[in-house]
Amino acid sequence: MQAYNWPGNIRELQNVIERSVILSSADVFAVDDVWLSNESSQVTQRVATPVPSAGEPRTEREIIEAALAASRGRVSGPSGAAAKLQIPPSTLEHKIRALKIRKSQFKFG
Repeated sequence: MQAYNWPGNIRELQNVIERSVILSSADVFAVDDVWLSNESSQVTQRVATPVPSAGEPRTEREIIEAALAASRGRVSGPSGAAAKLQIPPSTLEHKIRALKIRKSQFKFG
């Protein structure tokens, strides 16, 4: 992380750290190098699927709920759950509806 130029502002750093915490299934903090290269210029992004550890299974629902909790229920925008998960907001909205997740439970203060 120290070698990265950080062309964005502090929000870029915050997003990378939050994404790592949300997608990490282990006790070790790890940042995928893909997140640090041309992050803002990527038009099509794919979901990074975490590898579940033996003791802690991570389902799609849990990953989405963690992203919604970190973004206080916000789906779109630079600090929204879709940005944290690197998927289009419309795709995330579809998954939220399909999994019957209530976004309102993650909105707070």
